[in-house]
Amino acid sequence: MSSSISSTASFLPPGSWDSHMHVTDPTKYPISSSATYKPHAATLEQALENASCLSLPNLVFVQPSTYGTDNSCLLDALEHVTPAHGRGVVVFDPSTTTLKQLWEWHSIGVRGVRVNMKSVGTNMEPRALLELFRRYMDAIRPLETWVLQLFIDLSIADHLEPIIDELDSVKLVIDHLGSPTEITDHLADMPGWESLQRMMRNEHVFVKVSAPYRISRDPQYHDLEGLTKALLDVRGGDGVVFASDWPHTKFEGVSVQPWVERCLEWCQNDKELQSKLFRDNARVLWDVS
Repeated sequence: MSSSISSTASFLPPGSWDSHMHVTDPTKYPISSSATYKPHAATLEQALENASCLSLPNLVFVQPSTYGTDNSCLLDALEHVTPAHGRGVVVFDPSTTTLKQLWEWHSIGVRGVRVNMKSVGTNMEPRALLELFRRYMDAIRPLETWVLQLFIDLSIADHLEPIIDELDSVKLVIDHLGSPTEITDHLADMPGWESLQRMMRNEHVFVKVSAPYRISRDPQYHDLEGLTKALLDVRGGDGVVFASDWPHTKFEGVSVQPWVERCLEWCQNDKELQSKLFRDNARVLWDVS
């Protein structure tokens, strides 16, 4: 890790959180037979080294699609860092996973379930999609502090609004800047954008400011300034969390430094907003006391 990254990281608020990263170890934890690709190893040791260099001492381990519903790698990593410095977002089948199992995961720091529609190319008609999300909401609602995490195309936000009034204790977080298929100069032209803004006005809805390389055509991410600033502006900055998306699956070798720099820059020297983005909102979202 370069000294320039460490220098940039020194401007982050103490106790910052990385709200989205993965660990994979194909040798120790076999990849799912249904996986569409085989990831490089990204071990816990490497993850902790990266987190130290970035001054992100608190980590949210997110289950990658390559492991399916076998959360073993994630759970072992989470047990190692303990709930004092970690949270987990698992993948499970709501029709076969018991509440007892969810409470067991809760005890070691799991606080959410991820539904990935984007990278696995799942397409469902809107009514079936809402019913699927409701099944997950019903499964995690008894835990009172859990998150439904969605990796979806931004256009799907147009169909999500009906469930916002049904969240109750469930929190909703949408991955990777909402994952628009294409960035436009006029944000309202992006399908789903206005729906996302309306949803974010609800205190239970968050968006991860993460994975810019998945949608940007600029190595320095200047084309994401309007989108990111608009997200930072909703609810006075209370609806966003920063994430590195390490190890940048399918984009291995990408440096997170330009993204950290842009995020700090777009906070416009507002220390309170920086604290919200990198630390305070994550503590709310992931139930950190």
